[in-house]
Amino acid sequence: MQNLQIETAQNVIIEQEPANVGERIAAFIIDIFIILGYVFTVSLIADTLDAESAGSAIIFIFFIPVFFYSLLCETFMNGQSFGKKALKIKVVKIDGSQPSFGNYLIRWLFRLIDIQMFYGLPAVITIAANGKGQRIGDIVAKTSVINLKRSRETEETIYEETEENYTVMYPEAEYLTDTDVNTVKDVLNHYKRDPSNAIAVSMLKQTFDAVKKKTGAETSQTPAEFLKTIIKDYNRIYRQ
Repeated sequence: MQNLQIETAQNVIIEQEPANVGERIAAFIIDIFIILGYVFTVSLIADTLDAESAGSAIIFIFFIPVFFYSLLCETFMNGQSFGKKALKIKVVKIDGSQPSFGNYLIRWLFRLIDIQMFYGLPAVITIAANGKGQRIGDIVAKTSVINLKRSRETEETIYEETEENYTVMYPEAEYLTDTDVNTVKDVLNHYKRDPSNAIAVSMLKQTFDAVKKKTGAETSQTPAEFLKTIIKDYNRIYRQ
């Protein structure tokens, strides 16, 4: 299975490893057990209700989460269900941006074809043949499911040790994400290899502008100095 190559807004290529069929099936099985446990609990509650009409209404309300389980989980858990979270896999857009509710909705609608109507056979075949971790719903929604184990390696690459008495210069660094900081570090490394390279300089300036816009930080430092400091500040805030 080939890696997904995602190009960020700063023209940096980041590779993500798609989740394989086995991981996705295992996550699905975990989700099924969670749903069954939920249904069993709701059934016990329903048995204790005296009024038949009230019981029917409550059962309807309780069972809505079962029907919309995957859609609700992916929407409110950042692309993961409980099964995906346990297997450390996640739904992402193939262009590197955050999936919208519309993307999750399309994936959920196509579960009828991918999983429910034909016992998951179309999903298994498509994922195996596609090479990008996509079932039919993913292809239509322009999403994939990636293996976050590689993301742990990415987190290691953004680590920047700071002195014990280090003082944060830009507290606004808290508005960045691990992915943002990894991109910043990639751009800086590219720039350091050849500071006279026009493309590297352009990427540095674009990244500088993007980080300033996202954080709202004001600075008198050069782009390279500012980005180095932002990385240190981020690590100090979240990793010390």
